[in-house]
Amino acid sequence: MRKSTLLLLFVFLAFSTLVMAQNPARVTIKGIVQDTNSTVMSGATVMLLQPKDSALVNFSRANDKGAFEFRNVKNSNYLLKISYVGFLPFQQNVKPSETDIADLGAIKIKPISQELLEVVVRTAKAPLSIKGDTIEYNAASFKVPPGSSVEDLLRRLPGLEIDASGNIKAQGKDVKKVLVDGKTFFGDDPKAATKNLGAETISKVQVFNGKSDQALLTGIDDGKKEKTINLELKDEYKKGAFGKITGAVGTESRGAFRGNYNRFNKKEQFSILAYANNINETGVNWSDYGEFKGNNTFNQNDNGDFGFGGGGRYYFSDGGGITDNFDGRGFTKNFGSGVNYNYTYQKTKLSTSYFYNQTDLNLDQFQNTKTFLQNNSFSTTDTTKTTNFRGNHSIAGRFEQMLDSSNTLITKASLRFSNSNGTDLKSQRYLTQENALRNAVAINNSSDLNAFNFSGTAIFRHKFKKKGRTLAASLMYNVASTDGTDKLYSLTKFFAAQDVNEQIRAISQLNQNANNTNFLKGGLNFLEPLSKKIYWESFYNFSNNKQEVGRNAFNGLSNNERFDSLSTFYQNDITYNRIGSSIRYSHAGINVSAGLAGLRYDLNGKVYPKEGTPLTTEINKSYDALTPNLSASIDLKNNTYIGFNYNLNVEAPSITDLQPVVNNNNPFYITKGNQDLLPVKSHEVGLDLYKFDPSTFTNISLWTSYNYYQSQVVYNQEVNPSNFVTTTRPENISGGTRFNTGLYTSFPIVKTKLTVNLNGNVNLTNNPTFINGVKNETNNQGYNITLGFSITPSDKLLMGLSGSLGFTKVKYSIEEGQNQNINTKGLDASLKWNFAKKTFFETNLDYNGYKNDRFGFNQDIPILNCSVRRLLMKDNKVELRLAAFDVFNKRQTITQRGYQNVVTNQTALTLARYFMLSITYNVKGHVDKLKKNNGW
Repeated sequence: MRKSTLLLLFVFLAFSTLVMAQNPARVTIKGIVQDTNSTVMSGATVMLLQPKDSALVNFSRANDKGAFEFRNVKNSNYLLKISYVGFLPFQQNVKPSETDIADLGAIKIKPISQELLEVVVRTAKAPLSIKGDTIEYNAASFKVPPGSSVEDLLRRLPGLEIDASGNIKAQGKDVKKVLVDGKTFFGDDPKAATKNLGAETISKVQVFNGKSDQALLTGIDDGKKEKTINLELKDEYKKGAFGKITGAVGTESRGAFRGNYNRFNKKEQFSILAYANNINETGVNWSDYGEFKGNNTFNQNDNGDFGFGGGGRYYFSDGGGITDNFDGRGFTKNFGSGVNYNYTYQKTKLSTSYFYNQTDLNLDQFQNTKTFLQNNSFSTTDTTKTTNFRGNHSIAGRFEQMLDSSNTLITKASLRFSNSNGTDLKSQRYLTQENALRNAVAINNSSDLNAFNFSGTAIFRHKFKKKGRTLAASLMYNVASTDGTDKLYSLTKFFAAQDVNEQIRAISQLNQNANNTNFLKGGLNFLEPLSKKIYWESFYNFSNNKQEVGRNAFNGLSNNERFDSLSTFYQNDITYNRIGSSIRYSHAGINVSAGLAGLRYDLNGKVYPKEGTPLTTEINKSYDALTPNLSASIDLKNNTYIGFNYNLNVEAPSITDLQPVVNNNNPFYITKGNQDLLPVKSHEVGLDLYKFDPSTFTNISLWTSYNYYQSQVVYNQEVNPSNFVTTTRPENISGGTRFNTGLYTSFPIVKTKLTVNLNGNVNLTNNPTFINGVKNETNNQGYNITLGFSITPSDKLLMGLSGSLGFTKVKYSIEEGQNQNINTKGLDASLKWNFAKKTFFETNLDYNGYKNDRFGFNQDIPILNCSVRRLLMKDNKVELRLAAFDVFNKRQTITQRGYQNVVTNQTALTLARYFMLSITYNVKGHVDKLKKNNGW
């Protein structure tokens, strides 16, 4: 018995060894793609799929000889899928190979003919297909857990990367626009769609290079591309309703609510969303915030600016109101609600939206500042408590009508109302270089600001019978007003003052501010084809900006006593004209343009003691400039892009800097305007190199830019050495440079499983300014590197890991002994794991370290968040989640920077550890109801 058992065991081992010898563990699968006439099909998309569910295992593209190869893949059963535009999809089963190389030989694919169109071809859907510069993903082939958002789906797609904040990169390029069925979704914010739509609603994800607005307007490719994602909805969601609603309660009296509801059909989209919370989720982007402050009276993205860049840039500010405290610091209570409606049918496109958002902020922060003089320095410590409220109504619409085959009209309008009010309580201490207390000040400032902004734009485009000849015209009108009140109170103690009467100084002041702006601009653009490859473009730009600035400063203890020295009424009128022309060569992906424009600013400023009184001062100035432009881009067939540009930029002085107003909101930092400012002139050179390999989804980007300021506006300082009061005034100065270069690359180590990305950046700046009449040059050298990994070993596990290092050196010419070294380090690790049926574990570790030897500052902040969620009910409509935020209770906001003759270190309290229980209900469309209703 024992002998027979041993014999069987020996036979089994021998057989196993033989099988192992015949079937290696790893193999290379290769072949050649041809059509039925044996013509090689270069560029065909070739994929290896799992037979059971068609999940993507590996992918490649046929080379110029039609050959493809999958190296070092597991020796197993596969489904081979080949797709090519104009040909029937091809698939065949691939069995385990007995040798190291599985050569499939020549594979014939059939062109689509009229007869074949009538044949029902049963074939697995391709996970992805590549058509020119468009990559299309079949969402069903990339498994995500139930209840996932579009953002979670995008993390699974090869070639796409999503950072912790939800920003998207496609093939190494930032995604600027996300469309839903080819239409905008709540404006141009890409996150609005990716965070609010469920992954189960998506049929396909398409990534492509969108044309620039200028190219769409003229119909001629200008070489400028914008990465765009289009989310194609499943049929059952194109006619129906879906959305979700979430409610959450937590410790520390935390709570949150958010929801969205969407209805779609072939012509219309209707969406509504709302949120309310006290967990620092404002839901507001920088554009909303800028409009709220009343400073975006000119919109550079209105699509009505013709010609190349390099002139006519405007910057407006209300000069008062709240400060920028909405960047994650402090504690906020937030509410927002909006509705969006899109209509697209034949030659008509309409998009409208309304949104309201408000935020209450409470902020406590501490700041250390060191200011360097020629042979001296002093330090400042600030302890600040800020409370702010802001509310913003925004209404926007866009209408596009193709009047006929030759004429198109586009109109856009936006209307905003906003209100803000806030209080700043600040305690400052001024210390000498020997650390002796020199001054102390207590500040209590409050503000109340109302703002209104309306902007309307019309763009008309006409195509002539001659192909390529086009005429475009634009007209825009903007009106904006702000009406606010500032209440200023400060009590200052000067410990070094010899005179008893100078030891304590109190300021109690009431400022009434009113700004009104009327802005009109227009443009013409004519494009004439000189040949099939060469185009002559001429353009004209005009704008007129009229602004009235009124400020009345009163004694805070008596409103009848007006401070004439701090009050003014100012009228400013800037007229801008620019005419230019360029020659462009455009053919086969090569775009080269050379142009020259002449521009002129006419500035008229009038100053009155107060409104209705005789003129005090009048300023009349004109500025002329010639602005050359040279740009080139080469878009090669092998997905390689090279770009170059040179501009001479000319910018008018800002209205705020031109105002002859003294701002004494901080009695130790007094600002004055300068009516004699000249425009800013800077030379800008840029170079870009981009390479993408669609067969491996490897991309690499190199870029560099250099700016030299022929004339710039800097804020020269006069610092009183006895009491450290700083008076600053904008003035023109020649010199100053900015240099930036960087590298970004992303490539899969194991396709669909492990992707690595590397990002390195170098920033060098030289900023001149004058401190007490002595020129100081501040040199900043910044070096940053980030290495990240995206790991998706299975459809139940998703991981991310990235680390970063940053080094900043700040050098001062007036006091080299005070040079700074600021170091930062970071680590981000995330995990999403479907560890049991309908149960998921998610966690994220965000670790940051800050070090500054000059301040003796060295702090590490590890932030750990984790949650467990469970799907309930048969169709997973309900989700229950228990989450812990900042488990170690370490969260705070730290900012370090060096500029001019100053280095600062700021620490702010913010939302730390809390726990939260939430429940989510998903609303989903139903096909049977749609068929009955045939629509909504």
